[in-house]
Amino acid sequence: MMAKIATEFPLTRLCTITKQACDALTPMIVQFYSAINSDTSKLKADKSVFTIADGTVQHLLVEHLFSGNKFKAVVGEEECTVNLTVKPYTVDDLTIPDEFCPAVEHARDEMQRLRNEIPNAPKYGDLTIFIDPIDGTREFSSGKGEQCSICIGFADGEGKAQAGVVYRPITAPPTWAAGAVLEEYKDGRLDVAAVKNDNGTSSSSSNKSSTALTTPTIKGTNEEMTNVGGGLLTSNGTISPFLSDVMSELNYSRVPSGGAGNKMLMLLEGKADAYIQDRGVSRWDTCGAQACIEAYGGVLTKLSEFTGNGIGPPGTMATYTYSESINNVDFVPGLSWMTAYNARRKEDAPKKNESKRKAEQVDEIQPYANLCGLFAVGPTMCDEHSLTKIMEGCQRAKMVHPPSFD
Repeated sequence: MMAKIATEFPLTRLCTITKQACDALTPMIVQFYSAINSDTSKLKADKSVFTIADGTVQHLLVEHLFSGNKFKAVVGEEECTVNLTVKPYTVDDLTIPDEFCPAVEHARDEMQRLRNEIPNAPKYGDLTIFIDPIDGTREFSSGKGEQCSICIGFADGEGKAQAGVVYRPITAPPTWAAGAVLEEYKDGRLDVAAVKNDNGTSSSSSNKSSTALTTPTIKGTNEEMTNVGGGLLTSNGTISPFLSDVMSELNYSRVPSGGAGNKMLMLLEGKADAYIQDRGVSRWDTCGAQACIEAYGGVLTKLSEFTGNGIGPPGTMATYTYSESINNVDFVPGLSWMTAYNARRKEDAPKKNESKRKAEQVDEIQPYANLCGLFAVGPTMCDEHSLTKIMEGCQRAKMVHPPSFD
């Protein structure tokens, strides 16, 4: 079975190995999570949280699993210096406690073992890998780890998300989804059985089983079965007036949760109808998640195009571009507000009590910031009737409060 997948379906094989890597990383991540404190976490310049888990997981994936010349490029969220060679092990100026070292070393050995299982498939040479090692770090550091995920996406030479894995390591058992968008296998979907053992449990070097998500039943396309007051996924914090108006227009309840990857999994689980974000996330948050959700029949698109704030008519589906780049390849002058999160240089971010301004020059912006917002629905809401209803609700809402795009 695996030989066939490796030769005929290289993206599926890549998802299989990536999911097994997440299995192997999980015991280490759980240990980090159980003892997170001020000695193992800190604030970055943009005021987002950084932990030893973020740096260690990314280092193990980039330097040990995906190292070598099999792939075109690897883009990771974190810019940090990691030492896992000489004790004490460190992540920037944070020290990994000695009691965690055996778990770190085991994970490192497993990444190296799995790297040797990645075949030399010609298709891989065209792929750029986007990694968010701990998507939802603020939740990870504040006792809401079940909302966090490892997000790993694979994009082709044109910058289109082709395959991905989104994996929640803290749930009991860990939960995950994987998908290959254009793999010619089971109507374009990753065969979940291909990444499970014959007994139905996931293969895992840590001997801990994890659970693959099953897609919810697809709703009908008539009006009484779709869009009748579902839930809208939002962040845990404050939301924009636009999102409040969207919920009122569509009779949606608010479903707050952390992490873009986690929200995509929630859509696949049928826990909400839509995820709309008019504030910033990044390519590493959405590449793997987009591939997963699209492989199972959902959609992720730029909110600016879906609401008609871009160049197309309302309802337009336009994906972000997932390519290694010095500048932001999806930049739209005058659309997005400058923030501490999306500013390339700290001095360009608005200061306290300083008037907001919109970004006009591409070199002001982080290269991988998703400046155009995002709109996503799972397979249960991806019929024409439901999408039209949501688009019309967004149109009415933006007449009062336009999307923030910040």
